Amino acid sequence: MQAPEGLFGQVVEFPDPDAQDRLAALIGVDDTIDRLALEAQLLADPGRLQAWSLRTLGTVPPAVARWSSRAPLFVLAGDVGTGKTEVSETIGHRIAADLRIPVTLYPLSLTARGKGAVGEMTTLLSAAFAQVRAAASGGHTRDGRLSKAVVLLIDEADALAQSRELAQMHHEDRAGVNALLRGVDELRDARLPVIVLLVTNRLEALDPAVRRRAARVFEFHRPDSAQRRALLAAELEGVGLDVAALTALADATGACGQDYGHTYSDLRQRVVPEIVLDAYRRNVPITVDAALAIARGIAPTRPFGDQQ
Repeated sequence: MQAPEGLFGQVVEFPDPDAQDRLAALIGVDDTIDRLALEAQLLADPGRLQAWSLRTLGTVPPAVARWSSRAPLFVLAGDVGTGKTEVSETIGHRIAADLRIPVTLYPLSLTARGKGAVGEMTTLLSAAFAQVRAAASGGHTRDGRLSKAVVLLIDEADALAQSRELAQMHHEDRAGVNALLRGVDELRDARLPVIVLLVTNRLEALDPAVRRRAARVFEFHRPDSAQRRALLAAELEGVGLDVAALTALADATGACGQDYGHTYSDLRQRVVPEIVLDAYRRNVPITVDAALAIARGIAPTRPFGDQQ
């Protein structure tokens, strides 16, 4: 089945130098990246886990067999600006680099919601899964080695996978959730090298059946003081701010007078650029006093659901 035009965003082939740089720039989520990459690799290529089991245990016990038979689905959940979308868009590079195979990213567009016509969302989602299945076909060589893999990315997943328990949920939305679950199940049963990533700001809004199928749910949080300091040190390297100055900046971007501090994207896209622009406008070096004044003057993005 040929996917309708516009169903996917920009398809990306990994390995990719830009994705490598973006991964390297992420602060505070190294453990999440490592765990997601490892589990994704083992679900895309379960033969690796079984080979380990035979080599070390002399058999494939039920625990190993069941581990490998889980749905190749991961949920990345958390507040806005915490890095979950950045990880989901670039993890394919890590998988490609680790396994030394080509990996293709298919980011699903919200076009998949359709316009509400009966059966439209189901048709569009079915087309999307058919496209990634076709892309992953032949993903193993004749001797069983993995030769390629595919990542299907569904951002703002709560728009497609919201709970069917909601009384006001439209019939078409319920059918869309069913189509999503069916697509994931078919990937699991076919043992194709496809990983599905669902990204959401509202974990609690996802359908329980979607959450139950997830091999793992990764939760992303706003940076703590040490993570903010590490990010600021990396972004402001070479401008002459010492450890004390960076610590003061990290404190200034914390929860000062509210229950939440700045997000990663607040720091990268708002605070640091404004610090640089301010010094440029005045044609002076960056100073800690000026940087602190700017950091204190930029309010952090409100948590999702608290946008007032």
